[in-house]
Amino acid sequence: MKHYLIIGSGLVGRLLAWRLILQGHQISLLSSDDKTGTTSAGYIAAAMISPATEAVQTETKVKQIGLVSAHLWPKWLAELPEQIFYQNNGTLVVAHRGDQSEMARFKRRAQHVLADDDYVELNHEQLNVKEPQLAQQFEQALFFDGEACLDNRHLYRVLTTFLTTSSRCDWQQCNEIESLSHAVIKQLSQQYFNCDSDVYEAVIDCRGNGSKADLSGLRSVRGEVIRVHAPDVDFKHAVRLIHPRYPMYLAPRPNNEYVLGATVVENDDMSPVSVRSGLELMSALYSLHKGFAEARVLEMAAHCRPAMTDNMPVIKRTEFGYQINGLYRHGYLFSPAIISDFLALLDGKQHSMTFGGLFNA
Repeated sequence: MKHYLIIGSGLVGRLLAWRLILQGHQISLLSSDDKTGTTSAGYIAAAMISPATEAVQTETKVKQIGLVSAHLWPKWLAELPEQIFYQNNGTLVVAHRGDQSEMARFKRRAQHVLADDDYVELNHEQLNVKEPQLAQQFEQALFFDGEACLDNRHLYRVLTTFLTTSSRCDWQQCNEIESLSHAVIKQLSQQYFNCDSDVYEAVIDCRGNGSKADLSGLRSVRGEVIRVHAPDVDFKHAVRLIHPRYPMYLAPRPNNEYVLGATVVENDDMSPVSVRSGLELMSALYSLHKGFAEARVLEMAAHCRPAMTDNMPVIKRTEFGYQINGLYRHGYLFSPAIISDFLALLDGKQHSMTFGGLFNA
């Protein structure tokens, strides 16, 4: 058994702590977030696992990493004590008549970065078979099979229960940590865990946006979501709506709940959703299906996702341990793959890391 200190309890911190405990290790977990995770970007997110559609808007490597996560998620979720909603029926990409030039651009990009069998074009009849309610508004779609979304709020609750009840995890809350060093970690260890920092096999910084002082090039990207309950809507697939200014995505949840989001605002503004953004999100909902007109708004929220200059994640060795950061808007798409690689690194198997190029020694 080894002892690890994880700083940060967002999606990466929680998942990493859980996986290390399953391997039989002892975890000290320190976080400025509340244990429910309500201030975490992963708590706000739409939680989509969409390797191909994300790659169209980014780069091929996103698909490569995402496919590993898509393979791991069902296996990992099966190891939890409760069944987490995980819908892997695929993604439908649609565009309104006035945005067909944007759809044509999306298709050209898809042809450039994806394989021929990554998606199929659906005419109206085929779309009607696949998603009848969506066919009421759209004549055609692109279908990406196997893509998924999960209920992130339920996942957070289950992980919280696991970590707070495990005898192998000591989870303490602290004030926000401005910067990490050997001296700071020594002081934190003594203050919160009554031990010296030399007991740790490794210290892993998973603070996300909180690591800006320690990670050059880290920035924040604002994302906004609206959660609704729509009894009159029964979508069985995730939906991406081509938009002239930014991509919008709709992720189903249990009991006819849906999360609609958009993630492109390049700033670290954590203020509430603006009237303009709220109107755009709600208009997009209504344009997908008229049943959203009577939907009840459960939440409108915004958060900032940590990103590097190239929008790709990084595993970095530091003078105090390691940093895992920069998952951008791909937290759920990347986390299992990146954590799996990092666990291999901790086991001394750097040569077998799938994405060794993300490791910065």
